[in-house]
Amino acid sequence: MISLRGICRIAIRGGLLTALALIFFARTAAAHVGSPNVFYEGDAGPYHLFVAVAVPQVIPGVAQINVRARDNDVNSISTSVARLSGAGSQYAPVPDVAKRSPLDPHQFAANLWLMEFGSLRVIVKVDGAHGPAELSVPVPSFAQRSLPMPRWLGALLLALTIGLAIGAISIVGAAARDSLLTPGAEVSPEARRRGRRAMAFTAVVVGLIFWGAFEWWSVDASDYAAIAGFFKPPKLEVKLVGTNQLELQPSPADENWNKAVGFNRLVTDHGHLMHLFLLRTPAFDRILHLHPDLKDGKFVESLPSLDAGHYEVFADVVSNNGFPWTLVGSIDLPQITAKPANPDDSGGSAAPISTASDSTIDVLADGTRVTWKRDASLRANTATIFEFDVRDPNGQPASDLGLYMGMAAHAEIIKDDLSVFAHIHPSGSVPMASLMMVNASADSSQPSMDMPMNMPGMDMSNMSAKVSPEFSIPYGFPKPGRYRIFLQFKRAGQIETASFTADVH
Repeated sequence: MISLRGICRIAIRGGLLTALALIFFARTAAAHVGSPNVFYEGDAGPYHLFVAVAVPQVIPGVAQINVRARDNDVNSISTSVARLSGAGSQYAPVPDVAKRSPLDPHQFAANLWLMEFGSLRVIVKVDGAHGPAELSVPVPSFAQRSLPMPRWLGALLLALTIGLAIGAISIVGAAARDSLLTPGAEVSPEARRRGRRAMAFTAVVVGLIFWGAFEWWSVDASDYAAIAGFFKPPKLEVKLVGTNQLELQPSPADENWNKAVGFNRLVTDHGHLMHLFLLRTPAFDRILHLHPDLKDGKFVESLPSLDAGHYEVFADVVSNNGFPWTLVGSIDLPQITAKPANPDDSGGSAAPISTASDSTIDVLADGTRVTWKRDASLRANTATIFEFDVRDPNGQPASDLGLYMGMAAHAEIIKDDLSVFAHIHPSGSVPMASLMMVNASADSSQPSMDMPMNMPGMDMSNMSAKVSPEFSIPYGFPKPGRYRIFLQFKRAGQIETASFTADVH
């Protein structure tokens, strides 16, 4: 026989499974580690914008949208939110007008409620000197944690509830005792007993209501915590087979993630299903950026030459609903000597982060000089556009930069305690695959599940295009501390890796 508590749990958990199914199979949804906010730099028609979305810690919650226009041609900006693709993606609510900053006419700010989990898009509508225009920024909506109720608030609510309960019991008792009396008559002993019986019965009913309410609250809080846990970085099992073959598969412990996402529902991002990063710790002095192949449900990679040590593993993938994930693991590796298996595979070295000082210039082995133009003091939770300048060994702007997997550069940002890992590009923290889905959604209402593995519009054919020696990457450090930044770009057909150390306040 199933208890009332069991029925409650079954009903609520049935709702949880339904919600997860809706999130990952009926609609679409970047994930990094410890860096949930979204930064994007791009064009809305003729207007060049920098959009920063500070996502709430809980869902439903309020996201803070900040938009900065590069030029003076923007009159107004409004924002709304809709699903990234699929049903409902074409029906955004009436947009809210963003407020222009009185101190900086280029800056606009708005707040948006994110009401559901999954892949959403923030729609930015612009009106200005060149007419109306619009752009969409993919935003992963997920609960980062469960917020505890303040003790004072809990005590206040409990006291008020007890007061209401006492009032209800008293009212019922008085009604049962006095309702049958004629005006002015004395309360008989039988009337008093009738009132006490009614109060006792009401107290039992109120007690059951209290018990049910606490049970509901407990189950709901537990299941919300489970949903928040679902969006934590999935664990990765990593092992070395033979001399240099690395095998990767999701941990069986993440059963729900394996069922809802897994390795068989991924789309290519920058031409690869997985971007794998191996970081030697605790020195942070060696990084590899690899691209394993999916074979028989596992990702396999023939490791290139690397130094022995303990490596933390970060694996970026994008599911076919547009939601980016970073799986995490670790492995101890021996000294390996081998050639890279994929022409996009790369790696770099740096001084140990514990002895390095805050730096803005890195001179590579071939004399290439990379300068990170930034403020002398970096602040956490501040959206910034980092500018980089690449010069050849003669000190001249490098004229032989090319696209590296469709981008001017790739950057990996890791905090020294490993609580933050972000893989970003000149367009920002949004995966290219999600951007392609947004563009596809603008033209079609087809569900994302129907989208092909190779996203239309992902131009991987123009890899010979020249790249300016000056490029920028938008980002905001999520917390204070010491960071290692690896900047990867292609020069003269070779993939180069520069490194910087940043102390963020």
